[in-house]
Amino acid sequence: MSLTSVPCKVLESIIRDAVVTHLEHHNFYADCQHEFMNGRSTLTNLLVTLEYSTTILEEGSELDVIYLDYKKAFSTVPHQKLLQKLGD
Repeated sequence: MSLTSVPCKVLESIIRDAVVTHLEHHNFYADCQHEFMNGRSTLTNLLVTLEYSTTILEEGSELDVIYLDYKKAFSTVPHQKLLQKLGD
């Protein structure tokens, strides 16, 4: 269920498309950018990462990987305290 009205959603979509088109036209995004890109997704991001990792390991180099889950971290933080700390 969404509390946003249909006209607001339509306007949001139009603005988003205009901003993304502008940023793409001016080559704002790096090649590694996958979020909000047409033809790119979490899957393409994982495939690029797998290709990179495989190449590094085949060359005999070492590879360290750190995975962070920010969503889980912020879902357990009391939001009022976080906003207070950010305001300090």
